[in-house]
Amino acid sequence: MMSRVKVNLRRNKTISVLGLISGLLLLASGLNIELKAQDRGEEILKKVEVQTTGERAPADIQAEMVMVIRTARGDEKRRELMVWTKNNPAGDDWRLMKFLAPADIKDLGFLVLADDQMYLYLPEFQRVRRIASHNKKESFVGSDFSYDDLGTAGFSAFFTPKFREENDRAWILELERKPGARKQYSKIVLTVDKATELPVRAELYDDSGQLFKVETQENSRVGKYWVPTKFVMENVRARTSTVLELRNVRVDQNLSAEIFTERNLKRSVSR
Repeated sequence: MMSRVKVNLRRNKTISVLGLISGLLLLASGLNIELKAQDRGEEILKKVEVQTTGERAPADIQAEMVMVIRTARGDEKRRELMVWTKNNPAGDDWRLMKFLAPADIKDLGFLVLADDQMYLYLPEFQRVRRIASHNKKESFVGSDFSYDDLGTAGFSAFFTPKFREENDRAWILELERKPGARKQYSKIVLTVDKATELPVRAELYDDSGQLFKVETQENSRVGKYWVPTKFVMENVRARTSTVLELRNVRVDQNLSAEIFTERNLKRSVSR
C-alpha cells in the first residue's frame, strides 16, 4: 500500500514539474512573440519617421491650406490659411499657421516650436497666448483637430509601437502611450502604406480605451518627396469632421528661422 502511495507521489511530482516546465515554455514563447512584435513595430515606425522628420523628409514646406469644418447636420464652415514647416532632424519640427479668411479670424496664428512650446496669436487682443500642457487637447479654432494633433510630428518619443498585422498594401501598428507622456491619446492604431511608408489612417483612443477619433491621410508626390497633403479628422461620438487640404505645396525653400518666431506670429500675411 505504501509503495503505491510513493509511486503516486512520484507521478504527481513528475506531472507538476512537467506542468511547470510547459507553463514556463509557453510564457517564454509568449514573451518572445511580444518582443518580436515590438521590434518589428519599432522598425516600421522608424521608416515612417525617416519620411516625416528624418533625412528623407523635405527640409521645409510652404503651402496654402483650406480647412472645412462639418457639423453633424452637414453644415460647413470654410477657412483659408498659409502654413510653413521646417524640419529639424536633431529636434522638434517647427510649424506656423496663419489664417487668411474669413475676416473674423484673419491673422489669427498658431506657432509650434516643440511639443511643450505652442503659441496662439489672437489679433483681436493683439496678444500671444502660450498653450499650457493641460490645454493641448482642446479644439483648435472650433475644428475636430486639437492643438496636440497639430503639434510635432514624431511618435516614438511618446508611444511604444507594436506590430499587429499586415496585408499587401499596408502595415498596421498599435502605439501605446508611454508612462508619463503628456499626450491626448492612450492608444493609436496606425495604418502605414507600404509604398510611401507614410500613415494613411489612425484610430485614436481616449484615456478610457474608447475610440474617440479617426484620422485619414492622403499623400502626394511633391518633387522627390512623398508629402501628406490631405487630412480628414472624424469625431466618431459627435459625428463631426474637419478636412485640412494643402495646395500649391512648395518644398526646400530654405525658409528662414525668423519665420518661426513670436514676432512673425503677430504679422499680417497674404498669399
